[in-house]
Amino acid sequence: MLAVFLVLGASASAQASVARRPIPHDAKSVIRSVHVAAKTKNYRALKALMVPEFKWSFGGDSDADQAIEAWKRDQETLHELSRVTRLRCSFIIDANTIQCPTHAGLYYRAGFTKTAEGWRMSYFVAGD
Repeated sequence: MLAVFLVLGASASAQASVARRPIPHDAKSVIRSVHVAAKTKNYRALKALMVPEFKWSFGGDSDADQAIEAWKRDQETLHELSRVTRLRCSFIIDANTIQCPTHAGLYYRAGFTKTAEGWRMSYFVAGD
């Protein structure tokens, strides 16, 4: 039982350590670009900042083109994307994933992943 607590404690400690790491300049630049593209409804710029297998729904939807088409019909979603990319972002899980805002709970959150092409937005979802 003590071993389980030690492992869980070490895992939580490691995640807290990752969360405190400063966000790299290139990641900040992508987050800012997503914010501006969402605010100005620049779908072409948004698409260029997304991974192709973009997760935008928990209903099995994981395609950047589908997300863009849905956002064109739902302007409130773009407003939320603009809003969350203004909030405090932090690393989550590891040094390759950033989330804005860090502790969103069931509310909207945007995730950014380090890829071979650089940082890209990999998800924008709400709920659990």
